[in-house]
Amino acid sequence: MPLRRWLRSSAAVTALPLMAVYMFLVLGDSANSLEDNWLSATVLVASAGVMAMGPVCAGAGAWEGARLSRGRVEGATPVRSPAEILAWSLLPILGAAVSGLLGALSLVAVAMTDVPGLPAPSVLAVALLVIVAWTLAGFAVGRFLPPLLGVPLLLAGTWLWLAYPAALETFWVRHLTGNNLGFCCETGTTFHRGALIAQTILAVAVAGAAFLAWARRRGTRRAWAGIVGIPLAAVVAAFPLVRDMGPEAQVPRAGGLVCSRWDGGEVCVWRERGKRLGFAAGIVLPAVRRLSAATGLPAPGRVTEGPADGRTSWRFAVPPGAGGDDVLFGLATGLLPADPPSCGPDWSGADAYAPLSAWLALTAGAGRDSVERRTGPASLGAAGRALALPPAGQARWFRHNLAALRRCDIPPREVTPL
Repeated sequence: MPLRRWLRSSAAVTALPLMAVYMFLVLGDSANSLEDNWLSATVLVASAGVMAMGPVCAGAGAWEGARLSRGRVEGATPVRSPAEILAWSLLPILGAAVSGLLGALSLVAVAMTDVPGLPAPSVLAVALLVIVAWTLAGFAVGRFLPPLLGVPLLLAGTWLWLAYPAALETFWVRHLTGNNLGFCCETGTTFHRGALIAQTILAVAVAGAAFLAWARRRGTRRAWAGIVGIPLAAVVAAFPLVRDMGPEAQVPRAGGLVCSRWDGGEVCVWRERGKRLGFAAGIVLPAVRRLSAATGLPAPGRVTEGPADGRTSWRFAVPPGAGGDDVLFGLATGLLPADPPSCGPDWSGADAYAPLSAWLALTAGAGRDSVERRTGPASLGAAGRALALPPAGQARWFRHNLAALRRCDIPPREVTPL
């Protein structure tokens, strides 16, 4: 068949405009949430591609599968194997999907011009694998159902599988679908390897089962057992990888820091924010000295955006657009416990969090207006009263209320409005 006729006869010709429109809508809604790292951009492109092209390619596969079934290719003299027939019908749809992903990546690259790094190929590869898997599922369904039933069934079913799990409280299900939109990745995190492997396992299983359904001889019980059993076995294999995951598919990042020594201390930022290293150092190092003197805590040797132990290193953040007060407030609140203790309903230690945050931020050098916007006037008032105490009294007030945040048997002191 001539190349032009081969392409023109494919459902990909109709599917490509639908994919482009849907992709544009998904990207338009999510582009504003991009973090300043290429992994976030790659996850956006890959997930938008899966959401926009997965259902459409599945529907196109159902159309192509029905067309081949009407042509009775499985009953004709075998000039080509079932795999070859399937591949030639799949290629135009796959080409449309690849074109869509590359186009979306080009659009996002404009917004990432000033961000160092490259797209994550593993994330894009898994997204493409998910799209191929559901396209093959469409071919399999198209062999047995007419287009009037098969196409809407695959469009709706694939979209529900990709979109609906995000609304479930059973978090592990969403990490099997291949749609990671909104689940990853802040600049201080990386993609959960288990989620990526689980999505790969399930996509390969769906593709394998779909091919068996397409290529099997009618009435073969062993083939039917494989068609049903392969996806079930894949879910069993993938479940342990995502069972304990929360709503997000990200884990804290350990590497990728840029560090330099400034004025006796080491300051580290993520490499994507290397241009802000001097700005950050000029703010956090004087603040560290002020906080150490006021609280009695030993000054750390390192101040970092990466992992910090709270003793030899303190943590801060300097995201794009953050001003000096934003950085100081993050540094100050990083000295407080991230999670409350396991206490009963009568625990009152939480009352100390906002006043302590306000006092620490003011001590670090943040402006009063900025602190008030974040903690409220009551907490600012309590912090102001603490600042009026002698230095030794301020340190005692801080230590007592810090203990109240960490323990169940110590009530906070002087943190409520007069």
